Amino acid sequence: MLAEQIAKLKEFDARHYVSKLIFDSERMRVALFCLKAGQELPAHTAASEVLFYCVEGEGEAQVGQDWVALSAGSLVDCAPQVAHGLRAKKDLVVLAMIAPRP
Repeated sequence: MLAEQIAKLKEFDARHYVSKLIFDSERMRVALFCLKAGQELPAHTAASEVLFYCVEGEGEAQVGQDWVALSAGSLVDCAPQVAHGLRAKKDLVVLAMIAPRP
């Protein structure tokens, strides 16, 4: 079911990455990020823990000063207050689970 929902929600824009909020509660938030090859989600920090799950594609997740390879099925954890971001080598679809909700 989740795969079907993501297939319906995923969308790419040649000018900029696409971000969609797909779940929001008092305790957590889940966002879908779609990046065309070469696009980046700039590094930023948050007070929450962020878990990136790569649905499809190829790229990298920035965690602090490190870059971690992403491919379908990859899971990358970013601790609170640690800079994190994304960059796509091939079209990339990532779920970001954020808790506690910012």
